[in-house]
Amino acid sequence: MTDVANSEAKLGSAARSVGGRPASIFAARAAFLAIILLAWQGAVDSGLANAAFISTPASVAQSLWHLFRDGEIFPDLGTTVLEITIAFALSVVFGIASAVVLDRNDWLNRIVSPFLTAFNSMPRIALGPLFVLWFGIGIASKVVLAFSLGYFIMLLSTLGGLKNVDRDLLLMSRLFGASELRLFRHVRFPWALPGIFAGLKLTLIYCSAGAVIGEMIAAKSGLGVLLQSFSGRFDVAGVLALILIVALLVMTLTSVMDLVERRLLEWSRGSTDVPG
Repeated sequence: MTDVANSEAKLGSAARSVGGRPASIFAARAAFLAIILLAWQGAVDSGLANAAFISTPASVAQSLWHLFRDGEIFPDLGTTVLEITIAFALSVVFGIASAVVLDRNDWLNRIVSPFLTAFNSMPRIALGPLFVLWFGIGIASKVVLAFSLGYFIMLLSTLGGLKNVDRDLLLMSRLFGASELRLFRHVRFPWALPGIFAGLKLTLIYCSAGAVIGEMIAAKSGLGVLLQSFSGRFDVAGVLALILIVALLVMTLTSVMDLVERRLLEWSRGSTDVPG
């Protein structure tokens, strides 16, 4: 028993040491970003790449400064964030709810599974103009386009997590008299949380892409409209600046999700971080 306890303690300390150096992680990220920027600038300065096609870090930074200084971006940024938020919320709610229903009803799952696969395989870029025709040029068509991407990711990730619950754990819980509701609350749902959080991150990414793509097809306002405008003027720095804004927005929200995930899944930390 002492040897087992010592081994578990060593594994726990090793797992904590793996994720317990945030300063070094941030430093490594900063160094990696610096390498990318230096390589980018060096490629332009050495003539390997044309600044007219890929711009430069300084030009992109200048475009960012002008966008925020003039306040030009704020109405469009607000529109895009609203579309992403609505589509993400709908994807999460309906995706998780659908997964729970299909997990508990195998007969229904077998019936609708081929149709879900068919709907998910449809190219959204081709459906975009149809969504504009059906739902108008406002935010509704962009929300529907983004939702059509995020919903299936959330559905499949949650359903996969629910289907992979340890059968021995379920059997043991039933032997101790756990009801279906207790099984879901204390076994199925906690077991599926890692898959759900993975789906949340992917859903956020695809909802963001869907909203911007929908705005590029037809919209009154949004970052996609600005992207189309800058692209039409061959303003590469402006296009890259807008792409960077979307990327930073998604990175920030994903970091928040990571923090929440670490808090909620503290019990699972270190489960695969076994030192070699």
